[in-house]
Amino acid sequence: MRQQLVTLTFDGDLETQGFRVTAEIGAEGQRADAVVTGALPADLVLRSRLHEWQLQYRQLDTPSRIRPKEIVYVGSIQRVDACRQAAQTLAQHFNQWLTADTFRDIDRALREDLSAQDIVRVLVRTANRDLYHLPWHLWNFLQRYPQTEVTLAAPQFKRPTIVPPTPTQVNVLAILGHSTGIDISRDRALLSQLSNANVTLLVEPERQAINDQLWERSWDILFFAGHSDSSDVTGRISLNPEESLTLEELSYGLRRAIANGLKLAIFNSCDGLGLAQALESLNLPQMIVMRQPVPDRIAQLFLTYLLPAYAAGQPLTLALRQARERLQGVENEFPCASWLPVLVQTVPDAPPTWQQLQQTEPVSATTYPVEPVPVTKRWRSALVASGVIAVLLLVTRSLGGLQPWELRAYDRLLQQRLPQATPERLLVVEATEADVNRYGYPLPDAVLAEVIERLEPYNPRLIGLDIFRDRPEADSPLQPLFETQENLVGLCSVRVGAQAEQSGIAPPPNLSSDRLGFSNVVEDHDGVMRRHLLFMTPEADDPCATPFSLSALLAIKYLYAEGIEPQNLPDERLQLGQATFAPLHAQSGPYHNLDHWGFQVWLDYADADTFVQQISVTDLLTQNVDLESLENHVVLIGMSAPVSNPTDYFLTPAGANRWPREQTAGVLLHAQMVNHLLAAALEGRSPLRAWPEWAEAIWIIGWCSVGGLVGWRCRHWCWAAIAAGGTVLMLYGIAWGLLNLSWWVPLVPAAIGVPLTTGGSFASARVFNHPHRRRK
Repeated sequence: MRQQLVTLTFDGDLETQGFRVTAEIGAEGQRADAVVTGALPADLVLRSRLHEWQLQYRQLDTPSRIRPKEIVYVGSIQRVDACRQAAQTLAQHFNQWLTADTFRDIDRALREDLSAQDIVRVLVRTANRDLYHLPWHLWNFLQRYPQTEVTLAAPQFKRPTIVPPTPTQVNVLAILGHSTGIDISRDRALLSQLSNANVTLLVEPERQAINDQLWERSWDILFFAGHSDSSDVTGRISLNPEESLTLEELSYGLRRAIANGLKLAIFNSCDGLGLAQALESLNLPQMIVMRQPVPDRIAQLFLTYLLPAYAAGQPLTLALRQARERLQGVENEFPCASWLPVLVQTVPDAPPTWQQLQQTEPVSATTYPVEPVPVTKRWRSALVASGVIAVLLLVTRSLGGLQPWELRAYDRLLQQRLPQATPERLLVVEATEADVNRYGYPLPDAVLAEVIERLEPYNPRLIGLDIFRDRPEADSPLQPLFETQENLVGLCSVRVGAQAEQSGIAPPPNLSSDRLGFSNVVEDHDGVMRRHLLFMTPEADDPCATPFSLSALLAIKYLYAEGIEPQNLPDERLQLGQATFAPLHAQSGPYHNLDHWGFQVWLDYADADTFVQQISVTDLLTQNVDLESLENHVVLIGMSAPVSNPTDYFLTPAGANRWPREQTAGVLLHAQMVNHLLAAALEGRSPLRAWPEWAEAIWIIGWCSVGGLVGWRCRHWCWAAIAAGGTVLMLYGIAWGLLNLSWWVPLVPAAIGVPLTTGGSFASARVFNHPHRRRK
């Protein structure tokens, strides 16, 4: 059984000029016995097929080892099928490209000079990155040579100068990096079981810890598992939740490790070709990487298949091929899994066997006598770190830098609040798409008049019409109802700008101003409705001359019937029954530089499924519902037809936290607002409120101090991380509990401050403890 080397050198590109190809065929470790030249044509279609497959693959819904914040998963069965189809098309076109007449001499020479029993390493040398991504493992030539594997390399190389080895175990430096969303415990277990190996594990390490290991010891294999990614050709690895770096930022340590005998790097993570190029420039002999984002399970299976075979004595190329081909068994769940692993080399030499790797003696690190650091000095360093971070957080927050995160956290907490009982006092009559198809759009006045007349016998206390009727139909049966029915409240829109779409909408003719409410609402910058606009003062010439919102007017009229009148209090506060409402200001809770025109308060949402009864117009008019309990209710009539009336839909905190985002019909939003005011006034449900700014500052500084104390007390980063995580969970629980008591507290700055101050105080103590600072 011969060991053969085939070197294919490509010069050119896929887009315009094609490739000049030189093939060198010979025994491994010796001069080539044959040299054959050829060419492959430019092929824009092949390049397009490659990019199409990459796009389809990255859209799959698979838990991946790429950095979690950089991928949105929207996978489906159709996407899986599309990926498989794109892969099949790419493979077919790739093999068709390799059958070009100009490449035939090379293909013939390979088949004549090589035997199916040979162990063959095909080294593809090229500077073109498209060739790195092509599926070389599917080349038809390889199917006839079962002990052949393709490896990749740059066209130029330089052998590193290596310290002469001394026989010992295989030294493995295993970095288990940022693991959010993936399971690295199996990677860790498999590494610990390797035979004749001395494995050093660094779990979510700091950058300095890696650099120290690279400088102070000799390594044969560098292994990384965790999140990574590539931007263009720059590889970046995530060390821990807060820290990531490029390999260039470890270049001196890596050069030292390579000079001390580092021969192989295995990156069991995502987008490894950028990492491979970074290591090529440092002359690392060989590395195994993943071409594309790798699902967590595939990364674990690949390692399970590769390392035992390699440690058992198989050549690295055959162990890689065997591991890669075994991944085909799970391609029904993970399309193209066998496409991902690839061996990249910088030197033409055969990769070392496991037995050959057992030849690097660890270099002992210099030790220094350790002098304990005074407790006072460590305590002061922790205090300084906590203070600096707290000040930075307060400044950033005052400038609005944390507002988007704080609002999202508020949405999440609001969604997780304990359910609150809501008495039945509201009914929504909604015009659905089915009603629009039946009666037309907009709903005719006659239909609305019939709806109101059908409700009247059941004595609702108020009827709010959340539909504009500024242009009545001729002989409209709705107009007499506006003029005579005292419990009917109409709608208009206040002019809020010079634009045509904001010029306001007039009320129904002949409707008295005391039965008129405006429809205007206030949205945050992200489009979410978190605030409730109760009152504002329109311009004198505004067609909508009412200071009351529709919801506020309905609630106040309802409370009048209960003997409750609104009372003005000092500091612009409003007493409404058992509740006191304070208006929002420019700096209120998570809001910074808020446009707080009118009288705005927090909108306290009730459970959307239980707070209101909903019936359709058709059900009402066909008497398909029981309305016997409607007496003294507030009835809102409006549209709930997203196709016919798409502009009357809004995002709520609950809908914004779902995917896809769910919007709420305007009539249901007004119902939430009415319920908000009535529940506060009648049941004593406290309105949502925030602390004054000075109290929020004390809260943030206090939690930063807790984080600093954690970092000061912990002697190992692992315990510090666990303690910081537990503190953040406790903080979240406290914030959730306070929100159930209607108090909003600044969760996000405190949750950021705890781990930062923990890390800062822990790092400062470590600097003082470092032996190089205290050697005698």
